[in-house]
Amino acid sequence: MHATLRTHRAYGYVLTLLLLFFVTVEAAAQDVDQLSVEELEGRAAALFGRSCARVGCHAAPFPQQGMDLSSDLFYASIVDEPSQERPELKRVHPGQPEISYLVMKVKGAPGIKGVQMPLIGEKLTEEEIGVIEAWIRKIETVDQQRKAVEPEVAYPFPGWKVVNLPTTRALAAKNFFFLISHRFVPPVNVGYEGFYGLDGSGVIFLNFGYAPTDKLLIVLGRSNAADDVELQTRYQITPQKLQGGSPIGIGLQGSVNWITEGDDDAFKFTAQASLTRQVTEGLGIAVVPGILFNPAEETEGEDPLITLGVGGRWKFWRNVSLVAEWVPILSGYTETFTVGNFNRFDSWGGGIEIATGGHVFQIVVSNTVGLTSDQYLRGGDLDIADFFDGEFRLGFNIFRVLDL
Repeated sequence: MHATLRTHRAYGYVLTLLLLFFVTVEAAAQDVDQLSVEELEGRAAALFGRSCARVGCHAAPFPQQGMDLSSDLFYASIVDEPSQERPELKRVHPGQPEISYLVMKVKGAPGIKGVQMPLIGEKLTEEEIGVIEAWIRKIETVDQQRKAVEPEVAYPFPGWKVVNLPTTRALAAKNFFFLISHRFVPPVNVGYEGFYGLDGSGVIFLNFGYAPTDKLLIVLGRSNAADDVELQTRYQITPQKLQGGSPIGIGLQGSVNWITEGDDDAFKFTAQASLTRQVTEGLGIAVVPGILFNPAEETEGEDPLITLGVGGRWKFWRNVSLVAEWVPILSGYTETFTVGNFNRFDSWGGGIEIATGGHVFQIVVSNTVGLTSDQYLRGGDLDIADFFDGEFRLGFNIFRVLDL
């Protein structure tokens, strides 16, 4: 009898706890519905900022699906806007969360394309999704003035380099940066026997960087060409402003290169200024004057090498662009070699670039195997006049922001 009584009491406790849970949930839902649209929007914006507006996801400069969920642009980006994945549905359909594609994505509902969002980090809880639904439910009219808000800063180049030349792109504070560059040494005209250069040796350049502030980036890298260790700092003086402010982006970059190959170490110093401008949507140009001290470590007392690099980018389809650069030497030419190749011509490069969020991938052709600042500024060994005879080499650059 006592055992039966204890069992009934246990059931009673469980039922009481369940009842309290459902009452609490219902009360929370009622509390959310009692908030104003402004209060709900503030809570929704905080959720977007925490879970979605991350580098490489839905934040500038190249948000996924063109959907920027940062605090200034989320309203214009999602309210009454068609989804790219399912254009027949709006990301946020005013007054109707049940047919808003953004809600479907964060719920992982049937009918979505791709996977449930957010992709990185924890999924939203039912209560958090309820806040977004309550906000959408209370949107009665679309604020066209807020819909007209546009980005303030231009990004002529999504990557941190055109090909080798530095751009003015910075990195958000406390984020990390990784770059791997590779050039195959044999030119394409070695033919099928050398698989058009891909079967030959290569030069690789690994970089890891950190941004102490939004404008300062510090990068440490190493190339296997001359065992060249490069410490590089970049400071963004100003980005290009689309509405008032500076009409160009301005950045400064300095490099110290430590040549550790052989018995006698050598140091080289490089300074470059990057001037960039977005001419039209998808078209960017760069002018990069530079100076290199001690261009030939085996020579003493040579003049500094002065260059004037020019580069460009043309986005011709979605997130796919063509990039190109040319780095003429204006004065101070000294005979130098890179991986045994005699540098006789101004360096150049070009290729296809794919940019998505915090990831930029370039497939390039070039006339130089040098990848560090002190190497590519000295020129290349292949003549562009023989380009159509296969006198160029293949390579790639991979940039990645690490939002840890």
